[in-house]
Amino acid sequence: MAIDGSEYSDKAFEYACELSIMKNIPLIIINVVEEYATIGHSILRELKKSSKQLLHEYKGRAESLDIRTARIIHSVGNAAEEILKIANGKDIDTLVIGSKGKYGTSKDMLGGTSYKLVHYSRCTVTVVK
Repeated sequence: MAIDGSEYSDKAFEYACELSIMKNIPLIIINVVEEYATIGHSILRELKKSSKQLLHEYKGRAESLDIRTARIIHSVGNAAEEILKIANGKDIDTLVIGSKGKYGTSKDMLGGTSYKLVHYSRCTVTVVK
């Protein structure tokens, strides 16, 4: 499951936790820091730090629900590409993602990352609204 701290990410997290408990499967929580050429080194360092804090917060929430197999993965790069790389490399069978990210607008039917995952993933993708 991929998170970014948005409202839709929280809903996707709740769904993924239910799925993990119901099917007794591990929960892998992923956050990707988007790296842009115009971001300075100090800003990127702060984004990485915030990402790691966010991941630990979500892992703690999962553990409070008695999910003991929660793991976190922090990555840097293009969100969709990194999530696909992780999903394929770890043989993940289901991705859970919010329909929009932090910067999606109400006019968007799907955010850019969720759209790409739905179209290019080898595994099942559940998009939570």
